[in-house]
Amino acid sequence: MKYFEEQKAQMEARVALDTRRNRKAFAKLHITDKEGRPVTGVKVRVDQKSHDFKFGCNLFMLDQFPDEARNQAYRKEFKELFNYGIAPFYWADFELTDGAPRMGENPPDVYRRPAPEKILGYCGENGIDVKGHPLFWHKFLPDWLPADRDESFYRLDRRLRELSSEYGDRIRDWDCVNESLTRPCNYMRDTRLPRDYPGSIFKKAAKYFTNNRLFINDVTEIAWDDELGELSAYHMQIENLLLKGIPVDAIGMQYHMFYTPEELEKRAGQFYNPECLFNCMDMYGSFGLPLHVSEVTVPAYGGTQENMELQARITEMLYRIWFSHEQMEGIVWWNLVDGTAAYAPFGSFEGENYYAGGLLNHDMTPKPVYHVLKRLIHEEWHTEEQIDSMPEAHVFEGFFGTYDVEVELNGETVRRELHLSKYGSREFTIEI
Repeated sequence: MKYFEEQKAQMEARVALDTRRNRKAFAKLHITDKEGRPVTGVKVRVDQKSHDFKFGCNLFMLDQFPDEARNQAYRKEFKELFNYGIAPFYWADFELTDGAPRMGENPPDVYRRPAPEKILGYCGENGIDVKGHPLFWHKFLPDWLPADRDESFYRLDRRLRELSSEYGDRIRDWDCVNESLTRPCNYMRDTRLPRDYPGSIFKKAAKYFTNNRLFINDVTEIAWDDELGELSAYHMQIENLLLKGIPVDAIGMQYHMFYTPEELEKRAGQFYNPECLFNCMDMYGSFGLPLHVSEVTVPAYGGTQENMELQARITEMLYRIWFSHEQMEGIVWWNLVDGTAAYAPFGSFEGENYYAGGLLNHDMTPKPVYHVLKRLIHEEWHTEEQIDSMPEAHVFEGFFGTYDVEVELNGETVRRELHLSKYGSREFTIEI
C-alpha cells in the first residue's frame, strides 16, 4: 500500500479527471410527438443497463462444479457482475486427438474447459460478449502435433480455418498469440513452431478471422515493466509487428500477482505503484490500439479476513486507475472462485490456488473484493436520472453504455432504448 498512499493526491486527481473525460459524455434528450413537436412536462427516467467498457472474467468453471447448487451460484454471480467472458480454446485441450476438435453440443469433458457452445449459450442469454483464448500458445501444443514444421503448420492452418468457420461470427475478440515472449531461447529448434513466430500466426489468423479483432497477450513482468520504456521487449515486439503491416488489433497486459508475500513486497515498486501503472498504459496506449488488462489475479493469501480486506482495497485502486485510462477498453479478472485455478486439483491450495485470487470463496460466498467491484461497476460507474417535468430538451452526463428510457404521459409509459457511445451520437430524440 506504500506507493498508493504516497501518491494518493496525484493518483486521485488524474483518475477523477480521466474517468470523466474518457468514460463519460453529455447527452441531449428530446421528447417529441409523432409530428416532431416537442413534448414538455412529462416524467422521464433514464437508467443505464449495460456498460460499453468490458468488465470480464474467464468462464472456465461454467457447469464444472460437482453439485448443481454451486453451478447455479456461479451462473448467477457471473452475470450479475460481468459483461465479458473468456472462453477456453487451448489447442491441447480443444483437439484431444488429431482432427477431432471439441465442437458441437456434447464434446468430451475436460476440467476447466467447458464446451464453446455451452459458453455461447449462457452468454447469449445474458448479454455477455465473449473472447476466445487463445488461438496459439506454444506451451499448450497437442502431444500428437507432428514434429515436422510443415505438417504442424498445416494443422494450425486447419485449426484456424475451423475455428473461424464455426465461431468467427459469434466471437469477435480472440487472443491470437499468447505469451510469445516467454518462449525458450532455443525455440527455433522446436520444429512444431512456425517460422517468423508470432508474425506468421497473426497473418494466417487474419486470413480467416476477417471481421474479428486479434489480440497479442503477454505476461505481467513483461507488460508492466516501464524501466526500459520503448526499449522494453513487448513494446519493441508490437512495434516490429505493426511496422511489418501485421494486423495486431489490440494489446493484452496480464496482471497476475503470482508471488509470495515476501516477493510481492519487493516488487511493489513496480506492480503496486500508480506511477509505473500509468507509465505502462501511456507507453502502450501510444500505439493507438485498445488495451485490455487481460488476466487479473490479486492475492488474498490463505483467505484470512485481513488478507481479503487488503485484496479488496488494492483491487479498488487498481480498477480505478485502469478504468480511467483513455486507451483501456477492458479488465478481465481471471478466476471467479477460490480453489479453481490452474495447475492444481479442484479445491486444493496447490498451484495457483495458493494465491486465493478469486472473488468468491470456494463455498461461493462473496469475498470483500466482490462487493467492491459490484459497487464500482453497478453503482459508482452507473448512471440513472429522473426528470419529473421534462423541458423542451434535457442534458445529462452518463457513462458510455446502453440506457433504458421511460416516458410517462397521461398515465401511460413508453419505453425506448438509447446507446451513448464514445464515438457515436450524443443527441437523441424519443418519439411518443
